Amino acid sequence: MRAAIYHAFKDIRVNDVPEPGEPDRGEILVRVRVCGMCGSDVTDWYMDPRAPVPLGHEPAGDVIAVGEGVTDFKPGDRVALHHHVPCMVCDVCQHGHHTLCPTFKRTRLYPAGMAEYVRVPAEIVASDVLKLPDDMPYEIGALVEPIACCVRALDRANVRVGDTVVVLGAGFNGIVMALLAPHWGADRVLILDRIPVRLERAESLGLETKNSDDPGIAEQVFAWADGSGPHAVLITPSKIPAIDFGFSLAGPGATVLLYGPPKKGELWAFDANRMFFQEITITGTYSAAPADIRRTMSILKNKVIDAEKLITHRFPLEQADQAWEMTRAAGDSLKVVVEL
Repeated sequence: MRAAIYHAFKDIRVNDVPEPGEPDRGEILVRVRVCGMCGSDVTDWYMDPRAPVPLGHEPAGDVIAVGEGVTDFKPGDRVALHHHVPCMVCDVCQHGHHTLCPTFKRTRLYPAGMAEYVRVPAEIVASDVLKLPDDMPYEIGALVEPIACCVRALDRANVRVGDTVVVLGAGFNGIVMALLAPHWGADRVLILDRIPVRLERAESLGLETKNSDDPGIAEQVFAWADGSGPHAVLITPSKIPAIDFGFSLAGPGATVLLYGPPKKGELWAFDANRMFFQEITITGTYSAAPADIRRTMSILKNKVIDAEKLITHRFPLEQADQAWEMTRAAGDSLKVVVEL
């Protein structure tokens, strides 16, 4: 079968790889129809140590075979797949940090989402495979995992009724969080970016924007947030200057959420005195748990946001390298998907 393989930075190839085999007990075999390209797929420091490695963890497709003991799924079912699942009973799970669970980190799809066929292990089948509604296209099903990451982020940012929320970065994740924040109760949401085409796209989706390179932007943001600064700042870029800028915008008692992962070993020097006396919470967010996946399916099923507008580019599997490059460029694209 064919699969997209990350060999090295800017070296993405579609190779012949062995099929994953028949499903064992509790497993299912899925013919992938669509898989999204994620920002992590184009991050060199994250991908290079594992290369060569199959790409993709945002797939949707058709069940074509089930292993012994599987009763919830049958051949022909259309499904969205999550690539990890927690045990739900360990210490970190009991404290709500499901994505830090050792089982979560161990489980995965075989070989990966951007392959013609994937074998789904029993743990994931039991807890985190969702059937698609009859009227939901595969490509919308492929949005379940990335949007679920945004759902988890909004919870971890403690967004609630009456808040003002600032989002840094008008890419896919930033726009999704900005669109969803009012459904968490936020009164007003502002999204910042420096690329005009990204700001224009955000505005076309009904979002309020400002250019982060404008002179006096910090003063503009504080004035927008009633002079005191926003209650939550969600930072999607992973670079330290962007994180530092986001922290500078936070109002008293605010939560600053890091959505994009900084490179391992990078240090951020911040004003600890300000953090202490203004009671600013700094937190991160990683991936999504089964509850986030289910809430996202409800969001998509009930058309809480217009998900179709989030998919801007589609490529066949043989052009996975072009899909990768468009995602890496982070220009006028939002979600780029690969069709298999």
